[in-house]
Amino acid sequence: MTDRFRRISFRDMKIKHKLMVVMMLLILFFCLVVMSCLQYIFHAYDEMLYAQSAQTINNSIGDIENEIRNIEKLSLTIATDSRIQEQLSKVKEMTNEYDRAQTLTDFKNKIFVYMLTEKHISSIHFMNNSGYSLMVGQSAQIPDESKMEEVLIKARQAKGGNVWVDPDAAHPYLLAAREIRSTGSDLLEPLGTLIFQVNIASVVHQHQTVTKGSGYLYIWKSDQPVYTSDAGFQPSVAMMDAKQGYTIQKVGGLSSFIAYTTSKETGWTYFSILSYNDIFKKKNDLRFALLVVVFLLFITVIAISYGFARGITKPIERLTQQMRYAEKGDFEWIVTNSLDSDRSDEVGYLQKRFFIMIRRIDTLIEENYTRQMLLKDTEYRALQAQINPHFLYNTLTSINWMARTSGQAAISRMVEALSRLLRNAISNNMQVITLGEEIGLIQDYMSIQKVRFESELHFLLDIDESFNGYRIPKMSIQPIVENAIKHGLENMLGDCTITIAAVEWEEGIDISITDNGPGMDEIALEQLRKFEIPSKGTGIGLKNIHERLRLMFGESAGLHFNSRVGMGTTVTIKLPKESGSDV
Repeated sequence: MTDRFRRISFRDMKIKHKLMVVMMLLILFFCLVVMSCLQYIFHAYDEMLYAQSAQTINNSIGDIENEIRNIEKLSLTIATDSRIQEQLSKVKEMTNEYDRAQTLTDFKNKIFVYMLTEKHISSIHFMNNSGYSLMVGQSAQIPDESKMEEVLIKARQAKGGNVWVDPDAAHPYLLAAREIRSTGSDLLEPLGTLIFQVNIASVVHQHQTVTKGSGYLYIWKSDQPVYTSDAGFQPSVAMMDAKQGYTIQKVGGLSSFIAYTTSKETGWTYFSILSYNDIFKKKNDLRFALLVVVFLLFITVIAISYGFARGITKPIERLTQQMRYAEKGDFEWIVTNSLDSDRSDEVGYLQKRFFIMIRRIDTLIEENYTRQMLLKDTEYRALQAQINPHFLYNTLTSINWMARTSGQAAISRMVEALSRLLRNAISNNMQVITLGEEIGLIQDYMSIQKVRFESELHFLLDIDESFNGYRIPKMSIQPIVENAIKHGLENMLGDCTITIAAVEWEEGIDISITDNGPGMDEIALEQLRKFEIPSKGTGIGLKNIHERLRLMFGESAGLHFNSRVGMGTTVTIKLPKESGSDV
């Protein structure tokens, strides 16, 4: 379970998946770069729009506040006019009501002339401490008593300076007030108060650079409106605290671009509100179009990348599959299912070379197998042909009867064993026999050798009868035992013991032939393992036996050797499970 869900590294991924991952990362990087650039461009566009709006607001602020300063200058001009000073001083000293009324009429006409120089002034009120009050011009709305009281108090506190009172919900006009103080002998004595009622809407309409229909200008101070074209806008606390900036929010249910700045001179915050849809429609359309283009490009590139990766890796995957069959030795499947490639690139070259190589290997294996089988059969038949079986059997039978007639039982047994041994060895009907039959040949062979060497040779057999059904090439064990006698007993001073045993393992059995002879060093053992020692005696060498075993039973069968100097030698025959069926 752990191996199934183990983390797969990039190095272990298939080439197709590697190509797709790399291309996807490149595409993703490209999209991120494009989106970052677009975001930067749109942000720069917003900044540019804000800069333009800020410039527009600043222009409006300059013009509006210039109008306010002109009104302040006008109030100062009126308050310091010598003719007016003289008239107000006379009014204060006159006792004749007619003369006083005539003087106030002249004063009023003078004020009216001054008012005509500023079209945004709706009216000018004059009030003095004697209770005289007059108004020049017309106003749609007269301030209430509390408002007038507030204005008079601020003007009195300013001591001849100009004061402003912002509009409110009850009175939408901007009020400017200045106390007139004497410049004559009674210096700085209050002569009365001038109150200017300014139409702020007229000032804004004249000087706002935002055209009606596409945008609006609002003026607020703290949390109170100074000028609003409607009641649909209410600035947030964050805007008022920030003093300057821009944002996008809903105004009257519609998204709007709002740029704002605060005047240091008046403390008013000016808000320029533009319809977001009108300004940003093209921007949004462009953004949507770019996103659609990027998405389509992304899908197109993925499809092209997949096709490209598939075109490269598909023949490689087919080649990999063919190699797996080659590992199993199934060359026939490769030859049958291989298609001629029309590719001329490196992958096509590999496919063609691999297919040619497989055909050559298949041909060589078939030729070599046929040649080896023919060679082994020829060698074996040549060995059989060395003796005339009919002549040999008759001779051995005669010797056997002569030994019995002479009372030589040992000679008779030896001749009978030799007769059985040769009869089985040179019979032509079977090339593979059972392990039980091979053991019978060995017992006959050892009977002859024990007569020859008497007590110097000992033979032990430790093979369970359950192994007797295993198949084995004829004359596989006898040449090994013969080598053990030749290289063991003949080079020893003491007795020689040869043991044949069989043990079962997971995939077959091991038949070991062990002697207690002088053994061999590592160099000689390595030569034996490489079959570089030439065969002697029977003509059936160990290499011959090894190759016959592998040809009949596969790569798992064959001979294995172990030996140490002074510790004897062991030759092991490995037989697979498949050789356990009856012949």
